[in-house]
Amino acid sequence: MLRLLKWLLSPLLLLFFGVFQLIRCSSGYKEKDGKIYFNGEEITDKSFVVLNDAFAKDSTTAYYKNKSFQYADVATFEAVDDHYAKDKNKAYYCDEYREGQNYYMTKRQTITEINNAQLSSFVSLTNGYAKDNLHAYFEGIAFKVKDVATLEVIDWHFVKDAVQAYLNRQPIAGSDGKTFELIDDNFAKDTAHIYYYGYTGENQHNICILPCDKGSFEILDAFYSKDKNNVFFLGMTIKGADGATFQVLKEGYSKDKNAVYFESKKMTGVHPATFEVYEENELSGHDFKFAKDEATVFMDDQKVKDADVATFKVLGENYGSDSRHVFYKTNIVKGADPASFKVYPHDVGNADAEDAGGKFHEGKKVVDDE
Repeated sequence: MLRLLKWLLSPLLLLFFGVFQLIRCSSGYKEKDGKIYFNGEEITDKSFVVLNDAFAKDSTTAYYKNKSFQYADVATFEAVDDHYAKDKNKAYYCDEYREGQNYYMTKRQTITEINNAQLSSFVSLTNGYAKDNLHAYFEGIAFKVKDVATLEVIDWHFVKDAVQAYLNRQPIAGSDGKTFELIDDNFAKDTAHIYYYGYTGENQHNICILPCDKGSFEILDAFYSKDKNNVFFLGMTIKGADGATFQVLKEGYSKDKNAVYFESKKMTGVHPATFEVYEENELSGHDFKFAKDEATVFMDDQKVKDADVATFKVLGENYGSDSRHVFYKTNIVKGADPASFKVYPHDVGNADAEDAGGKFHEGKKVVDDE
């Protein structure tokens, strides 16, 4: 679970689903030294007017970047922000994307007419949000709020009004809009509650109320928190955990004076005082992580049976070895020689490791592909 969450929480990751949304780019209309440019090329039409980086118009036509509006009223056309525009008749939401098959070469612009917008009161709220005196909008699509007059944007995912807060345009049950605020990237609060929220997919989140004591609540990292009575992993209470002695280790492990935990699960047969996480986990590619106590090696919350604690080492790519065996995850790799066994940093052909006698892939011997 934690590996997936780390992947989904990474702010550098783009999710690929055929059509790719652009990070807002710097291309567009510019004015310099009395001249007008679009994407670096000069525009010589004397009637051309730049409204902002994204919108412009001339005597006959309004433009979103290099796409023209078919039915806009040019005389009253104005930019609201870099994505919204309006004229005396309609409001518009505009965006730019790249097509998957020509991602690095072809930009496309789209113009969406917004139905039933109240033009005199239509304003941008930033981050793709807008409102008028009757409706709230995200990327040109209306959504329901309790009090549009007091609606304000917190970030791309959160907005609030005087009544309640919303996550991805969905009301947060029990929230108080007047006092709702984000604490950090995964926690929020209002006058009554502490909340945990996390990604579960593209533009999808879960949010839940933590059953905690607000006065003693403490955030430990992006996943763990505690109060004077309980410890929490994501939005779940870790049953029996002792908050006073609880400490976060690495790679999803934690412990208190009584027990060791992997994510939210209490591990069995572990000695907390001697438990430690292998530093080599950070230096090698792994789907699973290794740890140990005085008697046992663990992969995540499972025991690596027959592993010798004194000589065990992490090799990478879910492999480990001791003086007698090579292990893939928790299983002994049959026929592998620990003295000569080495793991490739990336798969080579159909293999991810080798020893003096042959090559291996995911713990099984393979035929040499040379």
